[in-house]
Amino acid sequence: MRINDVAKKAGVSLATVSRVVNGKKVKKETKEKVEKIISELNYTPNFMASSLQRTKSNMILVLVPAISNPYYSAILEGIGNTSKKFGYNIILGNSYWSEEQLLDYLTLLNKRLIDGVILLERISKKKIIDKIKNENYYNKIVQCSEYFEDNDLSYVTIDHKKAAYEAVSHLISIGKREIYLFSLNKDYTYVTLRKEGYLDALKDNKIDFYPSNEILLDELSIKNAQKHMEIFIRSREIKNVGIFAISDIIAIGALKAIKEKNIKIPQNIAIVGFDNIEFSAVTDPSLTTVSQPGYELGAESFKCLLRKINEENLLPEKIILQHELIVRDSTNKIV
Repeated sequence: MRINDVAKKAGVSLATVSRVVNGKKVKKETKEKVEKIISELNYTPNFMASSLQRTKSNMILVLVPAISNPYYSAILEGIGNTSKKFGYNIILGNSYWSEEQLLDYLTLLNKRLIDGVILLERISKKKIIDKIKNENYYNKIVQCSEYFEDNDLSYVTIDHKKAAYEAVSHLISIGKREIYLFSLNKDYTYVTLRKEGYLDALKDNKIDFYPSNEILLDELSIKNAQKHMEIFIRSREIKNVGIFAISDIIAIGALKAIKEKNIKIPQNIAIVGFDNIEFSAVTDPSLTTVSQPGYELGAESFKCLLRKINEENLLPEKIILQHELIVRDSTNKIV
């Protein structure tokens, strides 16, 4: 039995039933009428839920597609430290890149167990977007790093296309003209934008692109990247090659395979990654990479969400933070 049933049979609003249940001032005759219906229907109030309706939970949910990915650690630190300053705690969830799993998590908003959600992935499926719209979740969700432009949700990210363009232009600047893209066979926004940056850099430098220049991985892992690089090395002559990997994880797996074949880096193969995860500075050779401001991405995402929770800005916000190309030994001609 739900509170809606009590309100309907008593002929009063949900707010009136809530006031009676919570002992607030109501006209005597209305109170008696509602209490009678509650007794008849054997309705048991959910006092935890009613309490949460009156106040904020001061809890937010952070949904990560893959907790094992070290890229998310700095972002989570930024969210955690910033939320703590404002009196909020976080609940960490793993969606495994499943929008269906994400939909299950969103029920926490409906139950008012959390005040908002930070997503480290995008929402693109129509039925989930429709649910967000119908349940008026737009002002309770912020996308961080990964995002989908057409769902009208706020997001905090970097200019992935520009960053990829700069990474590939760097490879060209050190004399590489045969440049390959190591990417993912996934329909993610960051994958698409980084490929676009790669293609633009080739075009602006009058370098032809062929489908064979793109190596697609089925999963984001060092082991999988190493396997694909081993196949790559066996299938062609390696002389003056440039590799742009859309993730440090892919780049590190590729470096491992290159080192095992005793191919000179960067003379024969130069490689650039993306994300600047902690491991990228200690690989052998150290990895040139695009640095994302992970901590700041997390901190700004929480601040953006807090503005929504406090109704300070209910319009969608599109926040673009600065990136940086970190040049290390995997492309440094001095090595």
